[in-house]
Amino acid sequence: MSTSTSWDNARRHARALETALDGKLSTYSKLAATIARGTSSSSSGGGGGGPSVSRDLEEEGEGGYKLVEEEIEELLGKLEQAIDDLMTLINSPSQPPSSSMQHAAQRHRDNLDDYRRDFVRTRNNVEQSVRRSNLLGSVRKDINDYKSSLPSQTDALLQDRGRIDSSHRMIDDTLNQAYATREDFAQQRTLLASIDSRMGGVLSQMPGINSLISMIRTRRRRDSIIMGCVVGLCVVVLLGYMFGF
Repeated sequence: MSTSTSWDNARRHARALETALDGKLSTYSKLAATIARGTSSSSSGGGGGGPSVSRDLEEEGEGGYKLVEEEIEELLGKLEQAIDDLMTLINSPSQPPSSSMQHAAQRHRDNLDDYRRDFVRTRNNVEQSVRRSNLLGSVRKDINDYKSSLPSQTDALLQDRGRIDSSHRMIDDTLNQAYATREDFAQQRTLLASIDSRMGGVLSQMPGINSLISMIRTRRRRDSIIMGCVVGLCVVVLLGYMFGF
């Protein structure tokens, strides 16, 4: 196989790789734009917007965008190898390189550098969008957990309020009973004062009763004295009898 034929085959292989890279990079850019739109829609909170990033990645399958990245990296490696093959043909001692061959190889090298820059830039955008989506998903999960915990917190607060109201009612009932007891004591004191005043009035209206009561008290005191004297005399007699006085 001649050097010209090998050169043509190598160039066709390099152009085929560039065409495949164009298609893969276009697909990868669209996926990045879809992920970015999904993140933007999720951050704005619009329910009717695009799907979330997590759902996009799930629809792409396990390692969806990672698979595209791996295919692009593989194509970049193959293109670099194809360009190295072109440079090997240019540096072949059997045929001196022409300016057109060198220009074509350099153009393929420039295209490879452009593809790499586009790939790195798009990959960085995708990684930023995925990190942002994960962060927003975590924040949204925390918000949903907080919202779901609100009813239980509200129920707990309502239960506490019900217990406090019940305690207030018990205290009010106790105070009412204390007030009623105090009123009963006041009524009884008033009743006793009324009875005392009535008894005083009765005694004042019947002076003979006072003298009778005084006589009874005097007789009781005299009887007590007599009984004391009798008891004392008996004790003296008993002691004299016992000791032979």
